[in-house]
Amino acid sequence: MASIRSTDFASLTDDIQEVFNEVAKTSINEMVGKQVFRIMETNRLTYDYVSLHGLNVIRQVAEGEDFPSAEVQEGDNATWTQAQYAGKVAVTKKMRKFDMTDQIESVVRSIADEAFQLVDQSLADVLTNGFSSSNYTDVYGKSVVSTTPDAVALFSASHTNPINSETFRNLIRYNGSSNPVISREAIVEARVDAMNYKDPAKVSRRVNLDTLLVAPAKEDEAMRIAESQYISGTNDNDINPLKGKVKVVAWEKLTTRTGGTDTSAYWFMYDSKKVGESLRALFSEKPTIDPPEQVYANKSWEYTLDYFYTIGRAWPAYVRGSNAAGS
Repeated sequence: MASIRSTDFASLTDDIQEVFNEVAKTSINEMVGKQVFRIMETNRLTYDYVSLHGLNVIRQVAEGEDFPSAEVQEGDNATWTQAQYAGKVAVTKKMRKFDMTDQIESVVRSIADEAFQLVDQSLADVLTNGFSSSNYTDVYGKSVVSTTPDAVALFSASHTNPINSETFRNLIRYNGSSNPVISREAIVEARVDAMNYKDPAKVSRRVNLDTLLVAPAKEDEAMRIAESQYISGTNDNDINPLKGKVKVVAWEKLTTRTGGTDTSAYWFMYDSKKVGESLRALFSEKPTIDPPEQVYANKSWEYTLDYFYTIGRAWPAYVRGSNAAGS
């Protein structure tokens, strides 16, 4: 069997890129986080976010009167800074000499999949760490600020804004208690609460919590609650009004957050059309793999993978959560 020579470098690089692209496509398709977060591209190292709230400007006008001008008031602001994440795989002399194609593909598949799995876990950790205002350690070992621009936890009973004294909650409650276990009644109350949401300008802005997000351990229960034809556990076959209004999504990254805490009982709801206004992931460069700039005949050929991104927590009206603690 002929060894992989220096002259084969270009074709080997093409093969590695093909393997990487295949894994990337599969991994991206399987990422649940991209359904919850708005994935954005930006060339900025630091991204300045300002929550903008329109006024209730529309009113009756007399004939010939100038139309009232819409003004936008600035709310809370934050700065999101991108970080670089990287790793490398080596195609060693041994791999080349003995034409170990399967092993070469294996290490490429491993690092490519790891990159996308880490991104997805980092997105899930935003939710499972969203009940505290304390910093937490992310999947890369970095300390992350967990608060939203109004300086409180992502899921809070008292989100505020600097425009007026209005507050709103996105911490799920049922029957007067916050953080209930998942139940049909708690889901209904969360949806009603969200539908009655008013923005800081006191304009009624319906939030439609049409997606129920759970760990796989709660998927069966969630589907019985939200997607069954009849209300689960009843004897009179009463119809289930949630059917067709709430979709269940299971996300395995919610089972355990980084650090080992069991979060499988946590559950979340969001407005699928607007959740990107609350949760964002900004990439200036998505994971890519690059060949070494120089080839040495008797040394490892080191292929590098890197990417730049950051996570942004914005105005959090379009996502709700419960850690099932019953507090």
